[in-house]
Amino acid sequence: MFARFFLPLVAVGGLVFSVFAVIKAREVPAAAKPIVEPPTRVSARSHEIAGSGLVESRMENVPIGAIVPGVVVRVYVKVGDRVRKGDALFALDDRQIQSELKVRRAALDAAQADLKRAMDAPRLEGPVLEAAIKQQAALMDNAEVTLNRQKNLMSRQAATQSDFDNARFAHAGNVAALAKAQADLGKLRDGGWDNDIRISRSKVEQAKAMVTASEIDLDRLTTTALVDGKILQLNVRPGQFAASIWKDALIVMGEVDRLHVRVDIDEHDLPMFKTNAPAYATLRGRPQDRFTLSFVKVEPYVIPKRSLTGDNSERVDTRVLQVIYALPDERPIDVYVGQQMDAYLEAADMPAARPIPSPGAPGEGKSVPVAAR
Repeated sequence: MFARFFLPLVAVGGLVFSVFAVIKAREVPAAAKPIVEPPTRVSARSHEIAGSGLVESRMENVPIGAIVPGVVVRVYVKVGDRVRKGDALFALDDRQIQSELKVRRAALDAAQADLKRAMDAPRLEGPVLEAAIKQQAALMDNAEVTLNRQKNLMSRQAATQSDFDNARFAHAGNVAALAKAQADLGKLRDGGWDNDIRISRSKVEQAKAMVTASEIDLDRLTTTALVDGKILQLNVRPGQFAASIWKDALIVMGEVDRLHVRVDIDEHDLPMFKTNAPAYATLRGRPQDRFTLSFVKVEPYVIPKRSLTGDNSERVDTRVLQVIYALPDERPIDVYVGQQMDAYLEAADMPAARPIPSPGAPGEGKSVPVAAR
């Protein structure tokens, strides 16, 4: 009796439970309401175009790396520090350059000493040439006496013609030798040291150039700030090897007192874009705060879109025109470099389609409307 009534009740209960479970499983859960409503693109009827923007410093973010490769030994700054043009940021190991500089400075001292010795030392050739002149003068006097004697003997026919010719040739040779010695002495007195001094001076200049090259190499091991700004990011530590080719900047700096927004305008909206149009921007997660933007410039080169928002429906195969706007100096909340913003610009009227003449001579051929292409 128990089994006759109890088992059918259990079967009916299981059936009801199964139907209920299937119905509940097919119900679509209600979408969770976000804490902050995300900004949405305005419709075409609102006469505005929108673009995503990225906050950057007024002078743009400056990535800084090492000019030459080496091991970092000192870091002079930290994140948030304000630096001025010329301030040291970090330094590399300079022991090898320091040793080379000492060697080259020693070579410079040696070259300068050689130049001083060349300019101050007495000339040894002067006394030698003076003695040679006296010797040639004595030889010439002797040759002149011999020549006169041969003349007398020839007049009395007591000497041969060959003896007279030998005496004459010897006298002429001594005259020429005396003239050469006197010319050499005059040349020496007129600046015979010039060539040696010129060579010594060239060696000094060469040594100075080598010292200057080492000083430049030593100076390049210390990376300095080329502009005033604030340290935004620091990716370098003592002991780290700084390569001359780097993927991530060792230091990122910028001027954060005044901020800019780099807005990407989709190429499909470019016909409605106009410079100096009124614009405003909102921060991600806080659309109720609007920042009035001031037009700065347009970078007139359409590039592939690189700044992505992370939205699943976002197109990544489009190209954008980058427009720079300035944020107001007085801001209701803090804005940081690298934040994303949504920018809205007043759109110009969409230009009407105009006929484009077909190839050929002006005024000939058919015109094809732009919309039909």
